[in-house]
Amino acid sequence: MVGRKGTYGYIKRGRMVYGAVTFVLLAAVLATYFGAQWYFKTNKNVFTILAGLSCIGVGKFAVDLIMFCRAGGCSESAREAIELHKGKLAGAYDLFMTSYDKNFAISHAVCAGMSVCALTEDEKCDVKSGEMHIRKMLENDGFKGYTVKIFKNLDNYTERLDGLNRLPDSKEKKSAEGAMNLLKSISL
Repeated sequence: MVGRKGTYGYIKRGRMVYGAVTFVLLAAVLATYFGAQWYFKTNKNVFTILAGLSCIGVGKFAVDLIMFCRAGGCSESAREAIELHKGKLAGAYDLFMTSYDKNFAISHAVCAGMSVCALTEDEKCDVKSGEMHIRKMLENDGFKGYTVKIFKNLDNYTERLDGLNRLPDSKEKKSAEGAMNLLKSISL
């Protein structure tokens, strides 16, 4: 509906799409409810029940809209710098991960060898908790022995991307792709 997770602008498109869908669905529910009330002159009709049950779907879209509004995407300047340094590495933009306690806005992430490196532009992001959360999710899905590092500084992150690009191609490439797919699946 919004596009592929991991593409640049995913969060921004999500806000627009979920905002529009939520508005349209809410308008349909209100029109059904008030239209039936006006026509039948009572709340005791099947359309009132239909409008009430339709609120479940509207609520789901509203919650998703709130999550997209809370999520922070990758800035254009960071994307430009990352594109210059990512080379052959497969990465993902605009990942917003949630745990029971905290949320982690990841602007960009890559998996190479047995490493996961990510950049956050959110000053409030708890980097240590984010690293532990990602490591735990990887281990729970069978990806053992991965190192996880979340950077807050773009220059340090691009240096790390350059270092990962210098690594020789290894047989863990399929494993790194699986780890990247897991990161996308656990993100908003």
